[in-house]
Amino acid sequence: MTTSEERARAAATIDPESLAEARAAVEARCRLFLRRLDLLEAGIENVRRSGDVHRFSLALSMFLLDSLPLKPEACPFCVQNAGCNRCQGCGYAEAHGGRCDAEASAFGQLIEAVIDLAGQLHVLRNDLPARAIDLQDAGEGLRSSIEGSRAAAKELMVEAEEADVSGLMEAKRDYVGAILDALPAGCIGSQQVDGSLKEVREKLVWYW
Repeated sequence: MTTSEERARAAATIDPESLAEARAAVEARCRLFLRRLDLLEAGIENVRRSGDVHRFSLALSMFLLDSLPLKPEACPFCVQNAGCNRCQGCGYAEAHGGRCDAEASAFGQLIEAVIDLAGQLHVLRNDLPARAIDLQDAGEGLRSSIEGSRAAAKELMVEAEEADVSGLMEAKRDYVGAILDALPAGCIGSQQVDGSLKEVREKLVWYW
């Protein structure tokens, strides 16, 4: 794990314009996420059978993973170091194990864990649940997942609005953690998914 001094040195390499661009990207993505989440929530009314619960849980999980603010436009370091000299002199890379495509990179390892989790969810798409599902409990679980995700996105928007570099990175890290908590893993009921979730949480600790 990096020290606070290392993170401070990395943050100091970012100019205000890059920070503002990344903050704006995070806010725009949150607003889009919230609009789409409302549409997805309306679909819970069509969840009437065990198979519906299974499919909706997987679709919701993939949607939530896609919302994670881990794309270059949401990162002040990527924004600043884009172009022909991409990643040259990146403060994040220096403090977190190298370029994001390096084996030791904290970000790279987090992304790999997220991809593995998405892969586990994808494998389950054609499987029917092997256990009995209480539809009322499942509906409550799905609504709780959506409400937790909505609260996390609203919190990220508030935190990101005036955040400095470290504050933005911390807010994004906390959002990822909240989304992992909100995933409807209980409705999915897969040990493999649970194991992948644990792996992502372990890698998230090193993100910032």
